[in-house]
Amino acid sequence: MKKRSWKKGLAAVLGLVLTIHAPVSTLFPTFETYAYTERVATVNASSLNVRSGPGTSYSQVTRLDKGASVTVIGESNASDGKLWYQIRFTGSGGVQTTGYALSTYVRFPVTYTHDANFESHMNAQGFPDSYKDGLRQLHAQYPNWVFVAQQTGLDWNTVIENETILGRSLIHKNSISSHKSIQDGAYDWDNGTWTGFDGSTWVAASDDLVRYFMDPRNFLDDVYIFQFLAQQYDASIHTSDGLEGMLRGTFMQYNAPAGGDSGSGGSSNVVEPDDSAVQPTSGVIVAPSGNTGPGNTGSGSNSGEDTGNSDPGSETGQGNVSLEAPQASISKHNAAIVATSYGPGVVSDGPGGPSGASGGQTADITVTGSGSYVDIIMNAASQSGVNPYVLAAMIIQEQGTQGASGSISGTYSGYEGYYNYFNVGAYQDGGMSAVERGLWYASQSDIYGRPWNTPEKAIVGGAQFYGSTYVNTGQDTFYLKKYNVQGSNMYKHQYMTNVDAAAAEACLFAEAYNDGLRSKPLQFKIPVYTNMPASACTKPTGDGSPNNKLRELGVEGFTLTPTYHRDVLSYDLIVDHSVPGVNVTANAADSAAVVNGKGTILLESGNNDITVSVTAQNGCVRDYIIHVVRQNGGPTYNSGLGGGTGSDTGGSTNPGSISGGPGAAGPAGGSDQVVTPGGDNIVIIDPGG
Repeated sequence: MKKRSWKKGLAAVLGLVLTIHAPVSTLFPTFETYAYTERVATVNASSLNVRSGPGTSYSQVTRLDKGASVTVIGESNASDGKLWYQIRFTGSGGVQTTGYALSTYVRFPVTYTHDANFESHMNAQGFPDSYKDGLRQLHAQYPNWVFVAQQTGLDWNTVIENETILGRSLIHKNSISSHKSIQDGAYDWDNGTWTGFDGSTWVAASDDLVRYFMDPRNFLDDVYIFQFLAQQYDASIHTSDGLEGMLRGTFMQYNAPAGGDSGSGGSSNVVEPDDSAVQPTSGVIVAPSGNTGPGNTGSGSNSGEDTGNSDPGSETGQGNVSLEAPQASISKHNAAIVATSYGPGVVSDGPGGPSGASGGQTADITVTGSGSYVDIIMNAASQSGVNPYVLAAMIIQEQGTQGASGSISGTYSGYEGYYNYFNVGAYQDGGMSAVERGLWYASQSDIYGRPWNTPEKAIVGGAQFYGSTYVNTGQDTFYLKKYNVQGSNMYKHQYMTNVDAAAAEACLFAEAYNDGLRSKPLQFKIPVYTNMPASACTKPTGDGSPNNKLRELGVEGFTLTPTYHRDVLSYDLIVDHSVPGVNVTANAADSAAVVNGKGTILLESGNNDITVSVTAQNGCVRDYIIHVVRQNGGPTYNSGLGGGTGSDTGGSTNPGSISGGPGAAGPAGGSDQVVTPGGDNIVIIDPGG
């Protein structure tokens, strides 16, 4: 009888539990913690926000650098459906700290098991060995992914030389000094300032930084790999369900506003849904013709990862990063084209505008009349040939998750009933704000289905522009959009000038690909160059003054050829065989720089190369070389030349000299040693020859 009562009691408890709608984790708060198996992981973002709860609405606890070790102790979904990990890590002062991080940027270790088929694929593609370890790790995580080697046939150093032409690759002015160029025209050596190439905010990126961001081997992980993701529309992968999940938590999870009458605002080459004679376009769209060229840089939306200003919409420290919208020329001259108010944007490409857009080109679009953003964007993808997730991400980045911009309100004063979802042609000019200019462009009757007097026209027309001028002409990845290393117009027709834009966009775009999407056979096109370094180029880290030039250089008692100038790095000097050594004098232009190689140097018979190295405060090194020939009949020490120091600033100082001079009988008192005074590179020599 007691046994039966116990069973009845248990059944009652279970029945009670089953009738309660609250999740078990709410009834028993410690349940998830106890049930979760802790896993060691690392941070996979340049700088990652750690928050007090699962979502961007929670306060920031701290930031963790790439590679930081963490322990995942739990997981939760935010209100937008994204997965967040609860992590434990060692904070400042060695204190154990907990917080939440977006799962996209937390990487678990994986083990690659030899896969003969995959190894054969990599070899058949021609991937160099230095690419393979990263690809193996990715294959272990996502075996369905397809990696295609884009054999550019381009010499690596030639590529860098072209992408470092002034104005072509920029970085925010607040970046550390080793990220900024010191080539002629980029840096003022006299006052220590950098030249602005997009107003005063953006300056030329250093060669080393361009090498880092252009080297695909630095980005073969499950986040940054997305800069190589092919952006063409694939109906077998890009579905309405996937897009709906991506739009959840944004203004586009709801229907679009009704918009104006499709016939208002001027004539348009839009095919209305009841026009059965014209079917939606598909396949490759012919790009506009026209000449392209370097032109002017605009002010796009990537401000770079080193500004220290985190984008509230992103959990990485890439700065105020945004996926740039397509651009269109709305000026008859080479106007700077601006997507948003942050960072460098498109390079204007000539009278036809960016991308060489010809004013005479037409591009019909078909609208369905649907109010669903999912339907509209899928329609835009079908007609433009562009991945709908790319289009959605671009809209979100341009208009924000809440869509509060005047560009898409339809109520902007003077341009009521017009929309510009991609901020096409939106730049501040001639007294017009960026929003006003963009809506003016949307109101015109011209190519890409304008006027854009409904949200669908603006989205489909903007997508058509992006597809026809970039994706379907070969620049079909974020990497190629920034670094155009293909086609007949290489190094030009580049969508943005921000050196880290492709990596930053990949970082954001990776958030759109959940585990379900990542299980698909995604295709990544990864550039390969000839004569690449044996290993991946490292990112420069030095800060402080970059000034590594000499103010003065000379050889005591002798004259250098040519006369010293701070920008001349090689000099010649002939001395008599009786001269056993020379005293090199050198002073840095910047007091924070360190000079090595000066002092008394012992000479051998014949040719001698003396290297004077100047290490700037930020670690950059410049070498000056003095080629000394020691031979019979050459000049001997001339006390009349004094220190022999040449200066291109009009001043000359001699920090010290060898008593009696090199080649003399020796110092007073008959000593058989000569010591350089001053303590720099002290060298003891035998003056006896």
